[in-house]
Amino acid sequence: MKAKLVGVLVAGCTASALAPGAVLADTLDQQQLLHNADIQVQSGQSAAQTFTAGLSGGVDRVELLLGYGGSGPPTAPLTVEIRNASAGSPGSTVLSTGSVPAAAVSSTNAFVPIAFATAAPVSAGAQYAIVAYSSTDGTHHFRWGGQNGGAPYAGGEAFFQGTSPPGPTWIASGVIDDQAFKTYVEVPAPPTPTATGPTGRRAAAKKKCKKKFDKGTKKRFKCLKKARKLPV
Repeated sequence: MKAKLVGVLVAGCTASALAPGAVLADTLDQQQLLHNADIQVQSGQSAAQTFTAGLSGGVDRVELLLGYGGSGPPTAPLTVEIRNASAGSPGSTVLSTGSVPAAAVSSTNAFVPIAFATAAPVSAGAQYAIVAYSSTDGTHHFRWGGQNGGAPYAGGEAFFQGTSPPGPTWIASGVIDDQAFKTYVEVPAPPTPTATGPTGRRAAAKKKCKKKFDKGTKKRFKCLKKARKLPV
């Protein structure tokens, strides 16, 4: 089991122009890009990759390094879920679900985006899992690429099991240390500061003058002149 260290890659962005309650969508958070091996995803095998969130918000999209193998394209779509993690392994709580149609992959591996209609809530420093499974047969399987050797991603690891859809028991992959993936997070924008009126002795005195004396009167003029001499 690898040490669960956080490796965060954050795309730069500016929140100052956003309205209160807005979010910064599709902010790249975690990724593992290396690829020298593949694992099959088909009716007899599911695959997963755990990751440690570096940002708090909602995972609204992932990208997986996918292709197909065997005698032709897959005969069914690929289901992709974001789940919780339990004791370092993929958990059973599904936070979001997306799908990859068979037509979206080719015989050459490429990063394929999977959007979630409802973003999966994540907290920085907590671990989660990307789970992939399909009902396509073994001769028309999906390939999920990754890196065998070196364990390049410190925030998680690759898992598999011999059922689809997956059951509760996952096994650390002996073929791939880490799958190739990217996670994107909707990050809540900081609230816009609320404008406030002037404060302090001088402001209070001016306010009192305007309330007590009519505009344009000599008494109001003298009162404001005296107020302007007070400390801010």
